[in-house]
Amino acid sequence: MAYQEAKKILVVDDEKETVEMIRALLELEGYRVFSALSGAEAMRFLEVELRTSPRGETPVDLILLDVMLGDEDGRDLCRKIKEDEKMKFIPVIILTVRSSLQDKIDTLNLGADDYLTKPFINEELLAKVRVMLRIKDLHDQLKRERDKNILLSRALEERYSFGHILGKNSRMQAIYELISDIADTDSTVLIQGESGTGKELIARAIHFNSHRKDKPFIVANCSAYSQNLLESELFGHEKGSFTGAIRRKIGRFELSHGGTIFLDEIGEVSPPTQILLLRVLQDHRFERVGGEETLEVDVRVIAATNKNLMEEIRKGTFREDLYYRLNVIPIFVPPLRERKDDIPLLASHFLQKFSQEKRKEVSGISPEVMEILLGHSWPGNVRELENVIEHAIIVSKQEKILPRDLPQYLVQQPSRAPELASLEDHEKNLIMKTLEETNWNKHRAAKRLKINRSTLYGKMKRYGLSRVLN
Repeated sequence: MAYQEAKKILVVDDEKETVEMIRALLELEGYRVFSALSGAEAMRFLEVELRTSPRGETPVDLILLDVMLGDEDGRDLCRKIKEDEKMKFIPVIILTVRSSLQDKIDTLNLGADDYLTKPFINEELLAKVRVMLRIKDLHDQLKRERDKNILLSRALEERYSFGHILGKNSRMQAIYELISDIADTDSTVLIQGESGTGKELIARAIHFNSHRKDKPFIVANCSAYSQNLLESELFGHEKGSFTGAIRRKIGRFELSHGGTIFLDEIGEVSPPTQILLLRVLQDHRFERVGGEETLEVDVRVIAATNKNLMEEIRKGTFREDLYYRLNVIPIFVPPLRERKDDIPLLASHFLQKFSQEKRKEVSGISPEVMEILLGHSWPGNVRELENVIEHAIIVSKQEKILPRDLPQYLVQQPSRAPELASLEDHEKNLIMKTLEETNWNKHRAAKRLKINRSTLYGKMKRYGLSRVLN
């Protein structure tokens, strides 16, 4: 066993011969052995070691403690160790000449982890030492995992803290303030805004700043499924409820119990499913598809859409009563073209992010590129800007991003898009350009657009986009 990795054992016994015998036995096994002839001496040693030990580590890995320490009672020292927050996890093996069952019970009730009756067999002592050290190793491993999970949890909360949704624009600042006001309530929220504006990020910020932050945050993309599949996805289904239902499935509302469910693209939900959603919003109850048991959930609902739901209500495709159930707290996320003062801040953030991820030494953006970025209308919003900076970082060969590093459509087009172009035209053009740039590889195109393939197929169908082969 390497010296720096050797386990540290403290032997506390007022009989010097016993201490030396145990020391010789343990050192032959590769342990580092320290000794104390009294409880007071042992406590002084532990306090000094505690001050000099790395943070979070115990001063020793194991204590062998004699009950009879002259005029002192070793059980008092055991009690002090087990009551100390920084030392209570050090295993203690009590050495005693008493062998009655009651004496052993009393010893363990003090908090001791094991006992050994004197005189003892050397192999018996070594066996107990190995077991106790193994138990401590397992405890230390669990503690490290717990601490790592705490750090990950804090990092997740930090990532989705509303203060880290980038934007200094006054409209974004108003959203931050609103998130702060509503986060710790259970009110339903409807987030409206164009694709790519960061609606899911806002939903996560609301969840991770609420009292539900330690519970699940479940995302359901309502545009990714047909009517029947969406009902199963949201509410679950029973085995045999339809062809292919070979087992019971737990739906996303059940999975989000105690936490938050984020219903993205709520405007794509069919009228029959809207009725089911209305019931859940009203009384938090539902049945699985094909099931008879009524389930009740405690869940906060946050929905998002890039559609004008009032227009959908006029068309008869969206229920007015569902709209008002969802629209308790409305949040309107402005498109990037309406907060261009945020473009330098966002571009700098993405520059730092992707230069680290791609391990490229790109430290700035040239004035010419910034002029192009500020002149673009950004139909894909923040998501499009993020993709543009990632593209530039990948192809850049200089310390600063130059115009030649930008996607061609940005460099070739006029700096300002025609003001009469509609949002749908912008979205259609962005999807078309992305498909062309990826040679109509729909998997890569969807990944670059940061949407799933089913959403991409739906938009291609809506805009009549198809590849023309010469």
